[in-house]
Amino acid sequence: MNRRQVTDLLRRHAGILAISGPFARRTLDSLRRRTKIVYAHQVAPPAPHFAAFGRPFGPEELDAQLTQLGRHFEFAPLATVLERNRESSSLLAVTFDDGYDLVGSGAKDVLDAHGVKATVFVLTDYLDNRGLMWRNKLSAIAALRPPDAYVPHYNRVTARVGAPPIRAASELLGAAMGWQMALKDELADALWEACDMPPLAEYLDEHRPYLTREQLAAWRADGHSVGLHTATHPDCSKLDADGVAAEIVEPGRRLSEELGVGALHFSYPFGRRCRPELEPLLERDGLIRCALGIRGFSLSGTDPMHLERASIEGDMRFSVYGKAFLDFPRASSTTQDKPT
Repeated sequence: MNRRQVTDLLRRHAGILAISGPFARRTLDSLRRRTKIVYAHQVAPPAPHFAAFGRPFGPEELDAQLTQLGRHFEFAPLATVLERNRESSSLLAVTFDDGYDLVGSGAKDVLDAHGVKATVFVLTDYLDNRGLMWRNKLSAIAALRPPDAYVPHYNRVTARVGAPPIRAASELLGAAMGWQMALKDELADALWEACDMPPLAEYLDEHRPYLTREQLAAWRADGHSVGLHTATHPDCSKLDADGVAAEIVEPGRRLSEELGVGALHFSYPFGRRCRPELEPLLERDGLIRCALGIRGFSLSGTDPMHLERASIEGDMRFSVYGKAFLDFPRASSTTQDKPT
């Protein structure tokens, strides 16, 4: 048995053991000492721009996950969970990244049925379906064009900027993560054109993946909230000071003014944080209230600018319960009053 098989086996059994029999109370006690924020992305039927990112996560799956979470936790708005960050509690906040349509998809109906007031983190450049995020473009290309067409096109397009070639379709998304962030949209657009994809406006008119401002107004009117997920979904760990300004600070200022709020909740694309020396740019003028990653629940008392979240897509049993079960000894030996 290789390391990956051992890891997969451990994940499966940790998730099962965590909330079964004699271990359930231990797991839940450990979770009370964590700041509990979960996340998902799209809640939608299958579509080319989602195809590369795992099985569909629809309203039925969301309903099942919230039903399980509701057995052990009390749903609360993100702002409330952050206010009580230093306390031991059963509160849990639900968030969504990328600003996909949670209204027309039926996700909002599910949230409302469970009494969940969720936060959606939007990509400001794509509100009102004015564009499509670069990773979604790559997914659509891979879904709608054969590998023997798009792999050679990928290599020709990226050779212009000195990027290494790929040999197989399975390398596409991983190789693209190595792109310079300043060039990601240019390269994705060039590959879209080289693969003779439909006009982007036509594709967006057919699929309409993102929330509109009208939908956001209805979302907020019903007690849900809106946060920032950058302008165009870069890997923030690769940004310089100008990139942080262009992708986070300036879009954040515009969004806060548009929403009429003084400060924003923020989540990092890919969970990849800015370089430490650039993080103060986010806190300048009180613009960003928290900065969330995706590495699982943080211990209570963690600085809100360094909090993490757990996924409810895929194996939620492990990401929410199993990790806390495996980490119990460390968590139980750390006080909840850890300094911020």
